[in-house]
Amino acid sequence: MLRKLGPWLMFVAALFVMSLGIALVTRGNLGTTPISSLPLVSSYASSLTFGETTFLINLLFVAAQWVLLRRSINKVLLLAQIPITLAFSYFIDTSMKFTEFLSSDVYWKCLAVSMLGNMVLGLGVALEVFSGAAALPGEGLVLAVSTVLHKPFSSVKIANDVILVLLALLLSYFVFHGIRGLREGTIISALCVGFFVRFWLSGLTKLFKRAPADTE
Repeated sequence: MLRKLGPWLMFVAALFVMSLGIALVTRGNLGTTPISSLPLVSSYASSLTFGETTFLINLLFVAAQWVLLRRSINKVLLLAQIPITLAFSYFIDTSMKFTEFLSSDVYWKCLAVSMLGNMVLGLGVALEVFSGAAALPGEGLVLAVSTVLHKPFSSVKIANDVILVLLALLLSYFVFHGIRGLREGTIISALCVGFFVRFWLSGLTKLFKRAPADTE
């Protein structure tokens, strides 16, 4: 029983750690992560919270997966992404409240908080991968597009991040006539998180003396 629950407990922990990492990067006031850029700008442009816009946009990702993989998709795993996203969105709003005191106008402090967020986010992603329990809708969509187009996952992931950032930029310019939520920290996050994921995966592999699990 514990062996079956173990991966899911690790996955829930991963959701919270990832949400904390995203909140820290955002509180650095140097721009949020690429994957969170559209939800953050959407929250600025509406009365919804960061977590609420994250939930709604991820629901669109779930719907997109259904359209792309209608015949071959595992419906149970697809529907499971909805409560997973609900928990993740709640964690984001909770983490944003916990980290509110870290906001600063001093650049080096902003950079330090942003980099700490990237490290924490990398740990969260590593825990998610290592658990092998499930995946968030954003990753599920990337995998679906990769499957349909027969393109490498990494290439589709980069394209997906770029598209989300561009959509966030367009929304920001349309609503605010300027850039909000996107800065050099967004670029730093895009460059650094992958490195931290590999670092933490290596550490987890040594700690648990096994390779990361495969998501079924």
